[in-house]
Amino acid sequence: MSAENYQNSILDKVIAASEENELASFDPVEIVGILFRELPDREQDILRRRFGLHGKRSETLEQIGKTYNVTRERVRQIENAAIKHIKGLGHFPEAMKPVDTVVIHVLEKHGGIMAEDHLLEYVLQIANAEPSHGSHLLFLLNKLSSSQVLREHKEGFYPVWRIEVIDWDKADQTIDSLVSIFENHGQPITKDELLNRFKQTDTYRAHRDHFGFDDETMEPIHAHLRVSEQFKANPFDEWGLAHWNTITPKRMGDKIYLVMKKHSKPMHFRDIAEQINGAQFDRKRAYPPTVHNELILDDRYVLVGRGIYALKEWGFVPGVVSDVIANILKEKSEPLTRDEIVEAVLEQRLVKKGTVYLALSNNSKFGKGGDGKYFLAS
Repeated sequence: MSAENYQNSILDKVIAASEENELASFDPVEIVGILFRELPDREQDILRRRFGLHGKRSETLEQIGKTYNVTRERVRQIENAAIKHIKGLGHFPEAMKPVDTVVIHVLEKHGGIMAEDHLLEYVLQIANAEPSHGSHLLFLLNKLSSSQVLREHKEGFYPVWRIEVIDWDKADQTIDSLVSIFENHGQPITKDELLNRFKQTDTYRAHRDHFGFDDETMEPIHAHLRVSEQFKANPFDEWGLAHWNTITPKRMGDKIYLVMKKHSKPMHFRDIAEQINGAQFDRKRAYPPTVHNELILDDRYVLVGRGIYALKEWGFVPGVVSDVIANILKEKSEPLTRDEIVEAVLEQRLVKKGTVYLALSNNSKFGKGGDGKYFLAS
């Protein structure tokens, strides 16, 4: 590593540590408290109730007006006056500085554009803050911030915060490119694999500087996934198109399929039900008898042991053990020894060897030559 690159690397680490410290010490509740100190009690109460800063849901102008026996319009006037009062405080710019600094740093780290939920989730997680702190941060951003950060809500997108210089057209192009990757792949994909595929696109190269895309970090791409309603992650942190049943499964059969696909091995129907409930696809609880009935009726699944099922697409053959033996002999097109048949069957079924021996004794299906090898009876 050259001296210049080494210095840049050290500088990057120092900057990253500084930003991490800013986030860790960021407390929007404390900032709101500082700004509210010089407000009359009634103005404080109205703002807290209006914007959900009191640990409860935000209240309407009408609800607040009934408490104070004033009109909705009067509550609005008091609210506006209180905001104006806060902005006129001598310490207002200094108190707001951490808000603008932290939010801009977080947005820059994520390509300059983030869904509101994503922004709150990231800031509050790093700051180790309570979920209720989100309402305080939104109040500061929506009502008091003067930074070059915009809140927008376009059709097909979740509410978004964007640094003013970030180009919406370029964001749309990036999202179109991600849609194409998913459509071509046809199934859910991990973030690492998505990054590898996206790096091969013209969009990645064209917008690399604009959004800060690079070969290692997923943040700017993840931010694009979070802003668009077209994308969603399933409970196993795989991303895809929101309408896919492998991303947003609604029917029990789709939930079973997704759980089994994720575990990549045969599973007992009780374990499948437990995994479905643990994944929390929705509020509907999966019960073992319901799961078992679905497995029996859906030809995507094959019974391979006592209550144990596998996906047919894994190469498992439907039917009883004698059907599996018959299929093995057909595929081999030659007689096989008992041990060879047992070994092949145990790759398809979770049964005891004695079960295979019993099936081979069916003279109407299988014959045995003088060399001890078995063949299909004509």
